[in-house]
Amino acid sequence: MGNASEPPPRQWSASIRWENDTFGGSDRFYTDGVSVSVAHTGPSWLDKVVDKLPWQVERRTIGYDLGQIMVTPSDTKLPVPDPADRPYAGLLWAGLSIHSEHDNTYNGVKVITGVVGPWSLAKETQREVHRLIGSGLPQGWDYQLHNEPILNLVYEHRQRYMLAGGSESFGVQAIPMANAMLGNVLTQAQIGGQLRVGWRIPNDSGMTLMRGMVHLPPPRHDPSVSPWKDWGFYVYGGVGGNLIARNITLDGNTWKDSPSVDKEWFVPAAEAGIAVSSGKFIASFSYVFWGKEFKGQEDYFEFGALTFTWLF
Repeated sequence: MGNASEPPPRQWSASIRWENDTFGGSDRFYTDGVSVSVAHTGPSWLDKVVDKLPWQVERRTIGYDLGQIMVTPSDTKLPVPDPADRPYAGLLWAGLSIHSEHDNTYNGVKVITGVVGPWSLAKETQREVHRLIGSGLPQGWDYQLHNEPILNLVYEHRQRYMLAGGSESFGVQAIPMANAMLGNVLTQAQIGGQLRVGWRIPNDSGMTLMRGMVHLPPPRHDPSVSPWKDWGFYVYGGVGGNLIARNITLDGNTWKDSPSVDKEWFVPAAEAGIAVSSGKFIASFSYVFWGKEFKGQEDYFEFGALTFTWLF
């Protein structure tokens, strides 16, 4: 028998998330985002810092992310982009996340650093992908935002409620959430919620977007159950609103003159999706509807998101 005072062993997970507007049949605005993450539960080098956070902790997860985002105007065939259209911009970042869970409560903080501008390699990435698939090459990347270091903080709170059923059978769950961001990339507040309906809904905090924590902790698994027998699935939907003070991809560079547009201060959003899980993995697909982000934008836009998480 092990010592009861010993901390539980670490649980590791690896996750990849891909968001792309190709699922919506377009190639404009927020056109692509990809992020990979490795995370672990249990003791870490951040314990002395995390212990000072004002949250009750039942399970703690530390995550390390890398990601790239690219946004473009609606017409990428113009060598000189329309100044009234969304500017070209790319971001390349690394993130460090602290996730805290207690009962049905989730709190997370994240720090993101990296670069916006040509050093993000968004131009090269998009042009190479278009070349490989035989699509027309975007022409206006020479007018993208200038190089600028980025630093952003994210805080998110979620609460999970079981409305009907149970964790080992059919269930209905509601997950209200609130999110705040501060930095030269995004300064905004967000509020929303998700509804999940399914069989053996995993013991986690739901889904998130690239404009958020990106990766949430993997489901908690009962060690007495074989990870290959703990199958479940669910469908989900969510709505939210974003109150935005700054978005560098719309407002332009912080310290240099650059292309920019007048942003909308409030942006609504909605999503629907499906997920399948076991004690070893979770896979999901979301379809997202995103409201108008700048003055003169003709319509909302849509994109799809695939997420795969493996536990080991």
